Amino acid sequence: MNKNGIVYTVIFTFITAFFFVFFLSLASGATEEQVEINQKLAVQKAVLSALDQLPEDPAAIAGSYDELFDSIPEPGDIMEVSLDGQALLVNYYSGSGLWGTITGILAVDENLDRIIGLEIISHNETPGLGGRIDEDWFKKQFREEKISPQGITVRKGSGSSGDTDPDNSTVDGITGASLTSASVQNIVNTQLNTFREGGNN
Repeated sequence: MNKNGIVYTVIFTFITAFFFVFFLSLASGATEEQVEINQKLAVQKAVLSALDQLPEDPAAIAGSYDELFDSIPEPGDIMEVSLDGQALLVNYYSGSGLWGTITGILAVDENLDRIIGLEIISHNETPGLGGRIDEDWFKKQFREEKISPQGITVRKGSGSSGDTDPDNSTVDGITGASLTSASVQNIVNTQLNTFREGGNN
């Protein structure tokens, strides 16, 4: 067969593509179970972190989670839990960011007076800009933040220290990422409305 001919080229391309697809399928099947385990662990970790119950030992995450909950939530699910005699609500949220979907966990007290904690599970925001929403300084601002009747305001950021007043219903956004900051504000306030309505939007 003429190696410079069109038939040879088509056959060679087909065989090469077939083997690449075949081996990729094998690799995908072999890692599918581990991927599911990792996704489950990421949700458990986010829930415990939002509730300020994350153990120092990563190996203890699953056990600590199972002591509080019977199942793993899906986006949109609201769960209830009691910690130290306080009833809390936990929502696995999903909302639109600048470049894609932002998912995470929002925990509030039963009366919707305070945010207990906010965690980010996944996002597609720009690294170094909007992607900083998963940095600790940003997320910690939501811890014990008072919820006003209008919800939470994410104002224009002025650095990376964050707002330190838990009673002003305001957190600092991320410098240079005003649209992502606005997206987080919209997501949080949408979820707070979901809590008020007692279910999914």
